[in-house]
Amino acid sequence: MTPTTGDLVFACIGPMTDAISAVTRGYRGALLNHVGIAVENEKGLFVLEAFPPEVRVTNWEVYARRTQVTAGISDRRYMVGRLRAPYRGLIPGAIQYGLKQRDVPYDRLYSTDQQALYCSELIVDMFAKANGDAPFFMERPMSFRDPATGEILRAWTEYYQYFGMDVPDGETGSNPADLSSDTRLEIISVVGSIPGLS
Repeated sequence: MTPTTGDLVFACIGPMTDAISAVTRGYRGALLNHVGIAVENEKGLFVLEAFPPEVRVTNWEVYARRTQVTAGISDRRYMVGRLRAPYRGLIPGAIQYGLKQRDVPYDRLYSTDQQALYCSELIVDMFAKANGDAPFFMERPMSFRDPATGEILRAWTEYYQYFGMDVPDGETGSNPADLSSDTRLEIISVVGSIPGLS
């Protein structure tokens, strides 16, 4: 099932897949590390997303292909979440604000300053702006720890060492898995085999 305007599209893609999904669980245990929002216009279906190197509008087919494990369409893996009816009025304002963020650099440090944006931060900011600058999707203390051992994952330690930083464990932020679990969203479609989904 393809999304429609305002739907959130969750996936598990990219080089940080294991490190991100290992520390967070989403809807029904799903391992997710990316989210964008569907936007339709006269040219077709797109996904507004923060994806390296910047916030961009990506053609739906390009976005969907990124979720593939191999080269076949049957290997696409993504989930579509739709805001429940009482909240759908926020969508036009959220998208209007989000489109103005195009070309803002991607935030490789996953911080909440506004100089750069990561994928879930873009969505959080969009809906806060549409909600009269009041939080809608809540940010929480971020964890970079293995749920089983409680230790910060080595991949994250090495990642932040590259930037000369300590791991920002416990700092406020967001992630796609948390967004997918928000009760104001209805997961309307699961395409393919999402890791961890029960």
